[in-house]
Amino acid sequence: PPPPEKKVQFKFEDEVEAFYSDGWWEGAIIAEHSGGKFAVFLRGFDEQIVLEEKDLRLPVQWVQGKWEPRFEQVQREKENSNFSKEVMKFTQGMQVEVLTDEDGLKGAWFAATIIEPSGEDKYLIEYLSLRNDDDTEFLREVIRACNIRPCPPEIIVVDGFKVWDAVDAYYNEGWWVGVIAKVLINSNYEVNFIEYDKTTFNQADLRPHQDWLNGKWVVP
Repeated sequence: PPPPEKKVQFKFEDEVEAFYSDGWWEGAIIAEHSGGKFAVFLRGFDEQIVLEEKDLRLPVQWVQGKWEPRFEQVQREKENSNFSKEVMKFTQGMQVEVLTDEDGLKGAWFAATIIEPSGEDKYLIEYLSLRNDDDTEFLREVIRACNIRPCPPEIIVVDGFKVWDAVDAYYNEGWWVGVIAKVLINSNYEVNFIEYDKTTFNQADLRPHQDWLNGKWVVP
C-alpha cells in the first residue's frame, strides 16, 4: 500500500523521496528556494532538480506489514527531540560558497567571504566575483546559513569526464550543476543543465559535482 501522508517541514540536508518521472526516487535536499521549492539531488538520476514541497515525502520502508521511518530519519528525529539541529557556524574571513535567490542566478553557487554574523543563522557575505550595480565594489548580501557551505575540496580528474557524470560548470561567475551530455574533442564537453540549454565547456571550467550533506562532502 502507499505510505501514509505526513505533514513535514523539510529543511536543507533532509533525506527525502521525490516524485519525478512518474515515480518516487531517493534523494537529499541540497538547497532551499523561495516559494516553497527545494533543490533535490536524485541519486537514481545523478542530477539535481527543483521540486515543490507537495512532491516530497519522508523516506519510509515496509516492515512486517506496516510503514516504518528509515533508520536515518529515526535518528534525526531523536536528535531533534533533544536539541535543535546544529547549524554550521562560519567565522569572519572564511572563504565559502553561497546560493543566491537573485533572478537569473538561482541554482548556482558563488565564491564569497564571510564578513560577519547578521542575526540568527544569517551572515553578511561579500562575493568574490559579483559586483554592485554601479560596479564600484564587490556585492555584499545577507545570506541564510542553510545556503552557505565551505568551498569544496579539489578533485583531480585524470582521465576526463564521461557521459552522465555530474559536474559543476563555471559560468557567469558561478558554479552551475549539470550533467555531461556529450564528450567532444580537445577536452571539451557538452553539458546539460536543469533549466537551461546545453552548453559547451572546456574541462578547465568543470569540476566533479559534490554535495555538502551532514557536515561532509559527498560525491554522487
